Order: sequence, then C-alpha cells, then structure tokens
Amino acid sequence: MPLDIQLATKEFAYTTGTYATAAAKAALYILLNGKEIKEIEVTLPKGERALIPINYIEKFRDGVKCGVVKRSVEETDATHNLEVFANISLREDEQIVVDGGIGIGRVTKKGLQLPIGEAAINPVPRRMMHYSLRELTSRGVNVVISSPKGEEVAASTYNPRLGIIGGISILGTTGIMSPKSSVSFKGTILQHLGFCQKNGMGEIVITPGNISEEAMLDYFGNKIRKEQIVQSGDFLGFTLRHTYKRGLKFVLSGHPGKLAKVLGGYFQTHYSRSPQANDYVIQFLKGKVSDELIEEIKESPTVEGITVLLQQHQKGELLNEIAEAIEERVKEFLETDSPIPILLFNMDKKLIGASKSGVKWTKT
Repeated sequence: MPLDIQLATKEFAYTTGTYATAAAKAALYILLNGKEIKEIEVTLPKGERALIPINYIEKFRDGVKCGVVKRSVEETDATHNLEVFANISLREDEQIVVDGGIGIGRVTKKGLQLPIGEAAINPVPRRMMHYSLRELTSRGVNVVISSPKGEEVAASTYNPRLGIIGGISILGTTGIMSPKSSVSFKGTILQHLGFCQKNGMGEIVITPGNISEEAMLDYFGNKIRKEQIVQSGDFLGFTLRHTYKRGLKFVLSGHPGKLAKVLGGYFQTHYSRSPQANDYVIQFLKGKVSDELIEEIKESPTVEGITVLLQQHQKGELLNEIAEAIEERVKEFLETDSPIPILLFNMDKKLIGASKSGVKWTKT
C-alpha cells in the first residue's frame, strides 16, 4: 500500500526529488494516455511507493506540464509549500534527458555530485525519474524541472555558498525527509564538508547557525569566505567528528549559550536533548567571582544575560577562560592535542571571548 502523507507529518515528508519525480511521471502519463489525474504513485529508492497529489496540469501541442506542492516536516524549511513543475515531451531517440528550468540552480563549482554547468538535480532524483518514466514508456523523454520561486527561496539555503546559482537543488537520497534535527540535516553537513575538502580549503569555520555565521563574516571581513563556514545546527559533535576525520583544520565559533553545553558533556545541543548551558557556566564561575555575583547570575534566564553581568562587573576576561575550557573539552571529545581555536560571540554579533589559540588565530 502506498504511503499517503499528502499533509506532512511531524515525523517525515517527501524530498524535492520525490515531488519532482511525481510531477514528471504525472505529466508523462497524461501525455501518453490523454487522461488527467489527481495523484500519482512513485517508487522511492528503497522500494516504498509514495502517493503524491497533482496540483496543476497544462497541455501543449507536443507536451504536458504538471505541478506539485512540496510539503515539509518543518514550516521553517525554505522549500515548504514550494511549487515544483515538470515539462515533458517525447524524443526521437530512446534517451531520458533531465534538465532544469527556471528556479532550478546550476552548478558553478567543483566538489559536488554534479559537473559544472549541470542543473542541480542530484543523482538519486535523476535515477528516480528514470525509473518512474520507464514504468510508462521505453521511448525517449525530455524532462525539464522548474520552480518559479526557486531562485528567491534558494537565497536562504546552502546553495549560494556551494556555488549553485539561480535556484534550488532537487535533492534526496531516500525520497523521504526528516526534521532538521535528524538525518536530512546531517546529509547537508557532510555534503558541505566534502565540498570544502574537495576544494582544498585549508581551514574552515564551524558555527551552530546563522547568527554566529554572520558575526564571523562581519567581524573578520575578507579573512574568511562564506563557503568556508559550515553550520552544525544542533549536531555539534557530529560535525566536529566528521571534520576531524577528514583532516580539515577548523575554528569553532558561536554563542556561549550553545557552545558552553559541551562543558556538561553535551555535543547534541537541541533544547530537547540537552539542558541550558547556564548551570555549566555558573559551575565554571564559582570561585572566580564573588558569591554575591554568583547569586545575581543565577537570576539570569540566559547565558547572554550572564555575559552581560560579567562585563558589567568588569569580569569580562572570564569569557576567555570559558572559551579555553570549551576548547579543552572539544579536544578531549576528539582525542587530540592539536589547538582548536574557540571564538565566542554575543547576540549583537560582537566578539566577547576567545581561547588562547583563538586569540592567535584572530591575529594571523
């Protein structure tokens, strides 16, 4: 029985690759049979059958265009509710030729799964399309995938820093996507690390998210490039391990509210998987500041508030010591003695602390 999750659940939804495949298969079915349909089944890479609603149909003299609306497990996903279309026409030969139209990105840099100049439709979605179209015909087929709002949406994805310009990527390895706090985001991290490695980047910057990334770019200007910055999300430990395994040198930069969680041994920093960092920061500060200040600090609901109090009481230098402690904990986690520069930024994107190796790094 096909999986029917027309409305995305909190557990999983389908990838852009699955939706693009559905649009292509539906368009070919209508072209060959002349019958309009409201939904189509497609086969996912592991053999599951997915049922996808068709939201748009347009017939031409020599082809058909179908559209679908991509659902996501998270409304914060840039591609949630994005329209994806497929234009289908028949060829004289027996080839299936897949290309990207408006709103689908183009590869401009090496290090990805596709050659430079190719539409950013990854290998697995291409195979899904080939398989699904071959279920209907042995004839040659032209497939053009498009997404009118793709270029606008892509601006908030990883594509610009990976050298994919002009639109979104059609992605997916299983056809099914999970929330950003699981496998799908790990795949993005690995893709970015592979890109950095293949492009010979001698050093990268790991940050939890957008704020610390922007802080690094604002503070250091031309010292670093955006494509050198890998966002770990809540998968700090995962990102650190895979960066280290690849032999990439790195700087760890972020807000102490995230990074100080490692002082308590937490390298998965999602709020549902780890407590706030306040207690670990307070524990570190005991004996270094007065008991009165500790009591005041305990009243702060956030680590950001703690950093403000330290600075107000002329104890801002302790933020460097916190950075040093974070570096030592990360080195223990990776079982290395090599320096790992740590830089701490506040919510105003100001540098408020650095480990000793971090201070050296800022001066190189």
